[in-house]
Amino acid sequence: MTASTGARPGSGRVTRALFLFEARRLAGHPLVWGATVLVLATQTYLSRDQQPHLGIDPVNASGLSACLAGVVLVVASLAASRDGRHGMPESLAALPGRAGHRTRAILLATPLVAGLAAAVAVGGYLAIRTLGGPAAGRLDVWEPLTAVATAMFAATLGVAVGRWARWLIAGPMVVAVLGYLIFTNAQNGPAAWLLPVMQVHKTDWPDRPSGIHLLYVLALVAGCAALALLRHRARLAPALALVAAVGVAVPSGAAATSTPPVSMPRAGWVDLDDVDPRVRERYFGPGAHRCSARQGITYCAYQGYESWIPLWEQAVLPAANVLPPALRARVPRVEQLTSTWSYGADWDTYKIRPGMTWGHPDQRFILAQEVALWATGLRGGGDPRHRCDASGQARTIVTLWIIGQVSPPELPREYRLDDGYGTRLLADWSAAEVGYAERLLATPGARERVHANWATLTNPTTTIDQALPLLGLERTHDARRGANPCR
Repeated sequence: MTASTGARPGSGRVTRALFLFEARRLAGHPLVWGATVLVLATQTYLSRDQQPHLGIDPVNASGLSACLAGVVLVVASLAASRDGRHGMPESLAALPGRAGHRTRAILLATPLVAGLAAAVAVGGYLAIRTLGGPAAGRLDVWEPLTAVATAMFAATLGVAVGRWARWLIAGPMVVAVLGYLIFTNAQNGPAAWLLPVMQVHKTDWPDRPSGIHLLYVLALVAGCAALALLRHRARLAPALALVAAVGVAVPSGAAATSTPPVSMPRAGWVDLDDVDPRVRERYFGPGAHRCSARQGITYCAYQGYESWIPLWEQAVLPAANVLPPALRARVPRVEQLTSTWSYGADWDTYKIRPGMTWGHPDQRFILAQEVALWATGLRGGGDPRHRCDASGQARTIVTLWIIGQVSPPELPREYRLDDGYGTRLLADWSAAEVGYAERLLATPGARERVHANWATLTNPTTTIDQALPLLGLERTHDARRGANPCR
């Protein structure tokens, strides 16, 4: 009866009914939730061997959630352009709702569903990471919110694209362009913050302009929504909304892009004065570390990383406990070091230096290696610009045996050595040293033999052939000294 008499329901009722329809349709859309599950599973898999880091995990999650945003953009553009395809205008002409009602309904439904999907993906990932082990670092609450806002931006942009460019290929083309720009965003310098996603960040870099960037993305959400509504007719409300969105986006985007880039010297010898002033006090100030003594060894972590000390202990303690008692009592301090600004550290004092990430098996090896290198004196030698050769030396077997208390039996055949000034040297050894170390690990009473002959075994001039009787091992490999032996 309503259609025949020309009376139409109120605009609010029509929009509400269409909103409920679009929301139900998008809430059950397989592409949206398929992308949500894929993003959650992929990000969880990629970080499976790392301890949770509250400063980096949200950045990684927001970066990968851009894939979900791309799917949302395509779905929203198809929904918005639906009533312009295949004779739909004629079919919809008899219905009470106009195109503007349908646009408003989609603009209300798609950001809501997109934001919910992003919240599930990012929130689920952060929950899994937090429950996966002790977390470290400082949480930037704006980062996960930016991931939600990015999905909402993709939804409103998709509606605008669907209204202004009705081709089916328009949405995927916009996703392809934005995807390429986001993928190469690290090359854009400060201008990178003009895109909704900026995922390049390291654990020890200065704080990101994440709060102002979130405001910028939300302004883009409002601007795209207003632009979609202006497709039907020029009205004051959406026009004012667009002006307000631009008025917020421009200064907030300018503020984000004005953030000073991370400054690192390109070459040459540097000191603490060259460290970026925004992080100098945080990592090298008098209160940068929080220290605690555990079983005779001092562990010092940056603020927020204290929860990882027991994990470091699991790598340091087994290696330290096989040392002679006099050495065990003098194990160097375990002091966390920032990797980006390592040139500002005090390299005159030998320390065991865990990094700002943790979890990969190689990191356990590195800490055990630092204990072994200090104990045996195998810290490199010869020309510091070239690698040294540790093959043929008895102390190489002892070093690998100490590392083997923590690392799996398949010991690596080369590793990086610290020359005391931050330069990383490579030391080589042959299969002979690896084989003898593995046999020593399986030999009963090996610790007592190593302790009894420690001075001889760690002397750089002692060869493997001279050490075999002291270790109770038979000769099974040919071991020869290299041309540039480690001293």
